[in-house]
Amino acid sequence: MSIENRRQLENTRVKLQELEQLYAKTRQGPAMSEHVRELTLRSLKKRINQFKEEILRFEACVRLH
Repeated sequence: MSIENRRQLENTRVKLQELEQLYAKTRQGPAMSEHVRELTLRSLKKRINQFKEEILRFEACVRLH
């Protein structure tokens, strides 16, 4: 994934916020299986970090130009 314009940046920010909310909800909620919850949280955290990196990369590129 690579953000190419401001519209994609805003969409990515919205998705990031949704993922962070889902992460918090999953972390706080009851789990049918602790193992499944842990795997889900790990996956969500990885995606959250990817989105944050893409946002930072785009913003750094915009500042340079």
